[in-house]
Amino acid sequence: MTELPQPGPAARREAKNRAEPFAQIILLRHGEPDWSPGGGGAVNDPGLTPYGAAQARAAAAAVAEHRLDSIYVSSYRRAQETAAPLHAATGLEPIVTPSLAEIRIHVDGLSQEKVDAYFVEASKRPLDQHWEGWPGGESFLDFHARITEGMTDVLAKHGIRPERKDEFTVWHLPPERQSIAIVAHGGTNAVLLTYLLDVTPVPWEWMRFESELAAFSILQARPLGDGDFLWSLVNFNEIDPLRNAGLR
Repeated sequence: MTELPQPGPAARREAKNRAEPFAQIILLRHGEPDWSPGGGGAVNDPGLTPYGAAQARAAAAAVAEHRLDSIYVSSYRRAQETAAPLHAATGLEPIVTPSLAEIRIHVDGLSQEKVDAYFVEASKRPLDQHWEGWPGGESFLDFHARITEGMTDVLAKHGIRPERKDEFTVWHLPPERQSIAIVAHGGTNAVLLTYLLDVTPVPWEWMRFESELAAFSILQARPLGDGDFLWSLVNFNEIDPLRNAGLR
């Protein structure tokens, strides 16, 4: 068997920087939701299917390896049920944070066929109308403000605060290392990526930063300038734990 070459000094330096972040944020999306329990009409706040619960367990085992300090979870059932095995693996009590909930829509009681038609028709609207959100639901502008303001409050509890300098956002961190997990939704996590990476928002963030069910992404704080930090996306849509568990 051919012996594999060993990493050189450049690879070792980069690996060391990633292994010892000043702070990191892990964004975990919930597992498969049971949108039509018992085959009935759609519900706005579903729990997980058995498959989704298995996804949550596989993802939790991987996320728990990152030496978490805190877990924050959306108020929706599918996110809380995804956070449950992470609580079991770490002993950390997830903090329910309503501001992390997915964009609000109203599909209660609709058949899956009608739900699908609802999203297809709404997607065909002129682009500027997408700022209004899904018909009859929360506007994207309100959703974006709710998510970003809520995340700012969460990070402030850990001494992590943003500052606007010229046209850029930089962050100030306390000296101690912090590792924070957010268990939420595709739309929520996409908006959080836009916010933390200082990217101009669009009303279809869940397509620009599309994460799969029970996938997670990792941002690490990197020093920049005199005491400033920025967030670096070092892992996006991680699904290897699901593959390894036979769930992909």
